[in-house]
Amino acid sequence: MSKEKKSAPPKEAKPGGVAITFLCCVLGVPTCVKILPGIAASDVAASLQAGILLGAAYLLLRPALKLLTLPIGCLTLGLTNFAIDVGLLYGCAYLIKGFSVENVVAAIGAALLINGISAFAGGFR
Repeated sequence: MSKEKKSAPPKEAKPGGVAITFLCCVLGVPTCVKILPGIAASDVAASLQAGILLGAAYLLLRPALKLLTLPIGCLTLGLTNFAIDVGLLYGCAYLIKGFSVENVVAAIGAALLINGISAFAGGFR
């Protein structure tokens, strides 16, 4: 009798992962405005617009940017991912009138908070 190796079934994407990421960005930006000094919005609508734009950027631009910076990311042990997140936050601040990021430290804090919320909500995938 021969023993056959059973291969593990392929990992499937968790249902709703895209929606969770988008929702975490939409709700994470207004949270950062309330909690972090250095992240400011003129009103709730501006912070929600920035959250929607950041969520779209996380879903559309971030994977491509991570792929482009993969060699550098390997050398820096993944720290370029935070640089990408900070750049996306600054891009949102540039495009949304009434939303501003004052300094890099505030942007890093916001990126950590949004990624933490997303990791907690998504079950640390």
